[in-house]
Amino acid sequence: MSEGVADARWFQSHDDLTDARVQLFCLPAAGMGASAYRNWQAALGPAFEVIAVQLPGRENRIGERPLPTVELFVEQVTGPLLERADRPFALFGHSLGALLSFEVAHELVRRGRPPAELFVSGLEAAHHRAPAHAEVHELPDPELLEYVLRLGGISSQERRHVEVLSLFLPTIRADFVAAAAYRYRSRPPLPVPITALAGREDPLVDPRRLAAWAELSRARVQTHLLPGEHFYLDTQRQAVLDIIRSALGSPDAAPAGASRAM
Repeated sequence: MSEGVADARWFQSHDDLTDARVQLFCLPAAGMGASAYRNWQAALGPAFEVIAVQLPGRENRIGERPLPTVELFVEQVTGPLLERADRPFALFGHSLGALLSFEVAHELVRRGRPPAELFVSGLEAAHHRAPAHAEVHELPDPELLEYVLRLGGISSQERRHVEVLSLFLPTIRADFVAAAAYRYRSRPPLPVPITALAGREDPLVDPRRLAAWAELSRARVQTHLLPGEHFYLDTQRQAVLDIIRSALGSPDAAPAGASRAM
């Protein structure tokens, strides 16, 4: 992946997709970087330009301090995103990334540039979120690392290098602090379609609270449960991408047979 043209720190994408119909900005989960979406471009095909958002404090931005609040992230990324968006675009976020995407969508609406679709994955509706990570950021390092390992999303090969994983704990902890500090602000529902997704066995997502995303948009809202736990994206990637194609009207959309609309 190569860096984007608008504030290159923030975005990673391929640079040869000038014919793509839709840009898909993808935000990762707590502690993760843009590489979480490294295989999506090849799988989605040339109708989409996958633009992975790189948050401070990870991968090529490892030397920067993680952002302490959701609000500061929205303030810093919205301008570069609007400069980078040169055609219809959508937002996709997983877990903390879904929360960031939701708040960015509100700011984009306020600025008169709403996304075509908001995909929120692995997160209960913003106004009904249970405090999943409320106390996690206060855990000592060994317990915090164990919590992250229990959530999944880390390969068996990576698990063998616990000492390397420990280097990322400050960023993971900072992301959990930002998530715990977030407070939903009541606003009119978004004029943006929302597609909400989660793993059926995700311990952090109550299906009823996932369905409550319908209360936060006055446009179409769809909810899908897929097999798997919090990081179901790893095992259900094709089903997720089929859902994205279908929601965005891709001509090569396939039925999302592995999903179940609630």
